[in-house]
Amino acid sequence: MAQSKRKNFARWVELVCDGYDDAVEDVLETIGKPRKVENLFGLLETLQGLGHAIDADIKDSDSLSSQVFDLTDARGMGPFEAPMSDPPQGPGRCMAILRALAAWVAPRDYRMIDLDDEDDAWHAVLVRAEYHEEFLALSRSLGLRTRTPEQVYED
Repeated sequence: MAQSKRKNFARWVELVCDGYDDAVEDVLETIGKPRKVENLFGLLETLQGLGHAIDADIKDSDSLSSQVFDLTDARGMGPFEAPMSDPPQGPGRCMAILRALAAWVAPRDYRMIDLDDEDDAWHAVLVRAEYHEEFLALSRSLGLRTRTPEQVYED
């Protein structure tokens, strides 16, 4: 990815898709190359369908767990084991899973970034640590609000 010539939105997608060209091309074919992201829901739905984003209802811990598995599997990171603790379901369980994922990916040189759509769903992506700052800058230029896990996934 360091040698990439993609810019702006295409580069943002490339970072989210961890450089997998087929996934990048699928997203760009579906979404296009906007200057500003007007439809974050459509973008995240497309990325999630390819296993490159979390886009889950705030109470749906089962779907969230499945999406987390797809996300880590798409990167060949090994199986992520969701915490088996309380709460058993709902938003609290979702936050516990996301906190654990953020901690689990960090030593694997990834960062989890929450994408704030100001709705009642969880939206997040994984980006290689070395591209974290570039991703944040691209997100700002595209009008996307990002948050760290610490800002979002509280008890």
